[in-house]
Amino acid sequence: MKGLKRFKVIKTFDSIADRYILANHLLSFWQDICWRKTMFNLISQNLENRDIFVDVATGTGENFKYCHSDFRLKIGLDPARKMLEIAKRRFENVQFIEGMAETLPFKNETADLITVSFGVRNFEDRKKSFEEFNRVLRKGGILGILEFFPMENGTFINKAAAKYIYDILPYLGGVITGNFNAYKYLSKSIKNFILPNIMKLELENVGFNVIEVERLFPNVYIFIAKKVKSL
Repeated sequence: MKGLKRFKVIKTFDSIADRYILANHLLSFWQDICWRKTMFNLISQNLENRDIFVDVATGTGENFKYCHSDFRLKIGLDPARKMLEIAKRRFENVQFIEGMAETLPFKNETADLITVSFGVRNFEDRKKSFEEFNRVLRKGGILGILEFFPMENGTFINKAAAKYIYDILPYLGGVITGNFNAYKYLSKSIKNFILPNIMKLELENVGFNVIEVERLFPNVYIFIAKKVKSL
């Protein structure tokens, strides 16, 4: 079952690779740019060393556009080959690698920063991925996560946002990219994901101290976590 999920995720993202960046901007009303900038601003306030930066589930490499810290080595990792082909054309100073979050191809305690934007929902094994982040990060290293979470019931704004994300966004995404099923999957993955407080507990259970949790939109959150112990 897990292998099937991996195949579906890769196929989904490869199918929308050519219009992925445009779709992100249009569907979020360009807020995805602000969200990424905010994440890196929070990271820069907590980052101690700037040697190696790894962006997991990098897709087309969009995070590298907003990371202005002078790292010696920048690496983007993603399982979707077509996404990586676009990323390589966009960022010549970044090393891009095909791979999975659950089996990072890096030595222990080598990275100073790991980021994931809108990718944790698609991990085949979230616990294993978080353990890998712990293994690869140096002690004191920073993990930055930008992610959608399920909509909470209550306010009019939450209800309106839920209507947009669960019903309208899949249709618009299909119109923009030509793949309606891809955006139905993405919308469903948000609806079925864990809540932010569960994410915090999961990170703390694998050696991280969550030092920042910022809510940007009714269901968009940034997590900044520091590795405080090895497993």
